[in-house]
Amino acid sequence: MAILASLLCLSCSETNVDYDSNTGTTSSTGAVKTYDVDIEASTDNPENQAQTRANMPFKVSEENINGKTVLYPKLNITQKTMPSVVVLYNKTHNKKEVVEANWSVTKEGSDVKFHLNQLSTTSNLANGDWYIMAFMGGGEKKGDDLEVNTETTINVIEKDKEFTTSCPFATTWRRIVKQGSKLKLYTESKKMVFKPQGVFLVLSLENRVGLDTKVNRELTLESNAFCSSGSYKFNVGSNVSDDADLASSYWEANSAKAIARGSAEYKKYNAEHYTTNIKLNYESAKDDGSLRQGQSELGKYIYFNNYKKSGQAASNTKTNRGFLLCLMPVDYKKTSNYSAIVNETLLFGKVDVTNAERKNFTNNVSTYTTDPKTWAPDMRNRYLLASFSDELKKGSSYDVTLRIVRPTLPIERLWAYRQGNAMQQKKRTEAEDIAEGTQTDNNNYPSLNSKLYRLPKYSEFIPIFNNPKLQLNQKQGLGGVPSYDIGNEYGYAITSDSHGDYVDINGQQRKFSNWFCTKPGYNVLYAIMYFKAFGNKDPNGTNNYKVAVRMTFPTPEATSGEIKVETYYLGPNYNLSMNVAGYYMCHEEFWKRLDQKDIIVRTFQLGTYWLNTKNATNPYEKKSQYNDLSPNGITQNENSTRNKFIKHYFIPWLKSPAW
Repeated sequence: MAILASLLCLSCSETNVDYDSNTGTTSSTGAVKTYDVDIEASTDNPENQAQTRANMPFKVSEENINGKTVLYPKLNITQKTMPSVVVLYNKTHNKKEVVEANWSVTKEGSDVKFHLNQLSTTSNLANGDWYIMAFMGGGEKKGDDLEVNTETTINVIEKDKEFTTSCPFATTWRRIVKQGSKLKLYTESKKMVFKPQGVFLVLSLENRVGLDTKVNRELTLESNAFCSSGSYKFNVGSNVSDDADLASSYWEANSAKAIARGSAEYKKYNAEHYTTNIKLNYESAKDDGSLRQGQSELGKYIYFNNYKKSGQAASNTKTNRGFLLCLMPVDYKKTSNYSAIVNETLLFGKVDVTNAERKNFTNNVSTYTTDPKTWAPDMRNRYLLASFSDELKKGSSYDVTLRIVRPTLPIERLWAYRQGNAMQQKKRTEAEDIAEGTQTDNNNYPSLNSKLYRLPKYSEFIPIFNNPKLQLNQKQGLGGVPSYDIGNEYGYAITSDSHGDYVDINGQQRKFSNWFCTKPGYNVLYAIMYFKAFGNKDPNGTNNYKVAVRMTFPTPEATSGEIKVETYYLGPNYNLSMNVAGYYMCHEEFWKRLDQKDIIVRTFQLGTYWLNTKNATNPYEKKSQYNDLSPNGITQNENSTRNKFIKHYFIPWLKSPAW
């Protein structure tokens, strides 16, 4: 995530407040009193900063910043007046008043200056120790609150184009004093400054899959740190002082946008999350770099060609301009007492494969009776496009790329038509012949005569299922790594590296790390698997296969019976801090938000499985004829001798990825 350009501030030059003494003092009945005011505000070095304000026009120029060419929004105000909300606070008598006031706009060359000419209030500003804070734009006064709803139907920003965006600007608290007939800043040498209170995300999209795709223009952002809707509730207290930057402390997100949770423990570790619905607006006159020719639903979808991994990327695989979104920061520490809590922001979308022949989804077991060239991943409901835990500074703009990344997963390469109780045990030769298609049994094993399958190797099969449920159930460690208690509803957790040193991914050796947790005595284990190996253990490591997994066992330490394995794809788009990654993903509160089509569900039998020893890609690779699918995380030995007439389970493995 790169900062494109800082969105800085409007600065006030000398702040003088003039009022006529003949207006008298404020009466006990609270009569409105109008003060004549002379407050001047101006933009500061506009050529070096990008400024944003709600419903305020900008023009986008192309600038060279730190040697990088970026699109750069500059204020382009043409109206004669700008509205504002002013908060007055009498610290002596603990009294506040929230009023509205207009600023006149003047231009001097490239500078824009604002003048506040009048201020109507029921307060006597000559009595007591008074402070002032001002807000420009981004909301509407509702009683004593300032209600803010940032625009979430967003447009592409382009060079030399005008646009508007919604973001409130606010000043710090400034002490004001009466000097003769004028109200002035107590410290006149330090100017008042309007600073933007929002964070700006420039969203771009990219397809990194070898399939043609389309993305629904409606996205969902879920975050404990940002929301598009809420109010400034000016519960002003004794911490007000000259130049105190407290505007954000008065901001409260709209409770109607909060995601309902049934677990206080989950909320403790993840804080309150809020939903923001985003729409990427279609503008026919603006070329955003996506595929448009020949597409019929451009108002609903953004289309992309497939990404050509073996050569130069095809055209129309990504947008060439970003969509500008303003969000309001939320203080997530107000809803969590977990000391390591961090920003959790995730963007979800609905993605579909548009290749005409790719209509059989791998979350449907009947797909495994069809040609793999017709398969596709199901990303149509809650596909994770991006996530981050970075602390973003208010008033700054950040580039966020929403990437479509989705390889064929190892679990999708296991032939899944026969599952659970339908699985059969066979002698080794028979299992191998059925898997390789040299023995045909279309009633029980349809489509395997395609000869596209074989038995899986140890380095392909075991990493899919390897888990330390037994060790965690007994609160034990694994491989010298201790387990640790992480919370009442999470139980014990542990990290472990690739089972048997490495994992075979398409004939290449890869190392991965895994994170597991389970409550002792319970049947369910949660995991995040296929992490790029921690500690840079693999210089060619990848997060493209990262998945969230939920395994359900017959009993906590079962060695026989049926195991259900549920997999949700994360990939490199899951970038939450490790402080909270497991707390967010490895809990029922996360899984219950998924639709069934978001999950790949497989049921297998615990027990011994025949494996392949003929396709080793490394002389040191473990060549094992059989191993166990079990809840024991200890690395299994290489098994090469067993009576070939003994029957074991087997699962055919697709030789090449389906896409």
